[in-house]
Amino acid sequence: MDWLWAMNSDLSSWFWGHRQLLITSWVAVLLVIYGGELNAAVRRIMQPYHFLLRMAAFILLCTFGYGAIAVYGQLGINFGLLHLDKNWFASIVIGTYLILSFLAERKRHA
Repeated sequence: MDWLWAMNSDLSSWFWGHRQLLITSWVAVLLVIYGGELNAAVRRIMQPYHFLLRMAAFILLCTFGYGAIAVYGQLGINFGLLHLDKNWFASIVIGTYLILSFLAERKRHA
């Protein structure tokens, strides 16, 4: 059983060096899975307004909204991970990808 903990520790330290890339991929996958729902919500909110205002809202959402979600989402996830024990990071990475794949399959994106 010690070999399993040693492998987990080695894998965790390797993953930790690639933390920013992993977090970026997590946020990107979440935006792909739920971006359509966010667009639909903005479309419903902006429906009673003039076409030019709806178009401006969509452009602002795509340029600044998704960018802000990506940047601040990464910062928030990274901040949360810094407070966890680094020896569990390999399990967190594998578990996160399993959850994301389940969410994508449920939304039929996979």
